[in-house]
Amino acid sequence: MLQNRSIIDDETRRFGRILHYSGVLAGVVCATVAYSLVHAPTAKIIANTGLRIDELALSVENAPLIREQHRKVSLSLHEVEARIAAVRRRVPRHADGGAFLREVAQIADTEKLAIKDFQPATPTAKTGYAEMQVTLKGQGSYASICAFIDKLNKLTRLSKVRDLKLSAADGAAEYPMTATLIIYFGLQGNDVVVRGSPDPAPRGTVWRSATAEENRRG
Repeated sequence: MLQNRSIIDDETRRFGRILHYSGVLAGVVCATVAYSLVHAPTAKIIANTGLRIDELALSVENAPLIREQHRKVSLSLHEVEARIAAVRRRVPRHADGGAFLREVAQIADTEKLAIKDFQPATPTAKTGYAEMQVTLKGQGSYASICAFIDKLNKLTRLSKVRDLKLSAADGAAEYPMTATLIIYFGLQGNDVVVRGSPDPAPRGTVWRSATAEENRRG
């Protein structure tokens, strides 16, 4: 035993320890590198795959509900598109006050309402559309005025009554009426023509319906 110790000197023992520790250190480094480059990414992929599988399983479970929601949304979208198409059909490209005047005249004659004045204002451009205000003056019975306004609201062309004023003396059978109407044209997506729009009824036009003319002659 003493002979073996004398054969391996201190320098050799020191060198052996260095080799041993170097081997251990190399093993630790290799294990760390393997964990970082192989094990950790693999574990992350496995975890992500598990989450994806859970999401797919939940989607399959909720598939009937999702299909029902899609059906409802599609139906709502079709209804909105149909309404938009209906509005577009009611809004012409140009102001065309003359065409609107003819429709108003027809309603007035049907309801025995005397139209004494029809004054279109200057068209105004808005965001996505344009509009024109029309001042209408006439005279008729309360029933004829109510029927006239009701039919105005049912015209194919989109319009609205912004203001309506009536006045009458005691015991009068007919009421002077002043109505402010708004007509719309040039929706977004169409050419909005505000200046230079063909309009056979310019501002200040005074027009009398057949009923008004008959009353004047009588």
